[in-house]
Amino acid sequence: MPTRCLGPLAAALLLGLLLPRLPLGHGDTAQKPGVCPQLQGDQNCTEECVSDGDCADNLKCCPAGCASLCALPDEKPGSCPRLDMSILPLGICKDLCQVDSQCPDKMKCCRNGCGNVSCVTPNF
Repeated sequence: MPTRCLGPLAAALLLGLLLPRLPLGHGDTAQKPGVCPQLQGDQNCTEECVSDGDCADNLKCCPAGCASLCALPDEKPGSCPRLDMSILPLGICKDLCQVDSQCPDKMKCCRNGCGNVSCVTPNF
């Protein structure tokens, strides 16, 4: 093979070796609301996502040891209702949640009138 043909061939081979290592276009890099829960480390170091945009719906891209996984965030948008009213709302005197992700729909885990926490409708 003539030497002048080796240049383009070498360039094509080099490009073929480098392309698989380049990051592919991932989903939207915008941060979704909420805080990642503490996840157990994944033994396989699986990279399910690179950014929140790679995850469906309201799931966030969260670290799990050497891995990154799509997970339900612990904190939902909105703020807990204020309890400093003259008459405190009644509440169940038992903790019914620990984090927002344990509450249905848009409800948040907030302090109630009894001093414990339960799922309530947040202020937006």
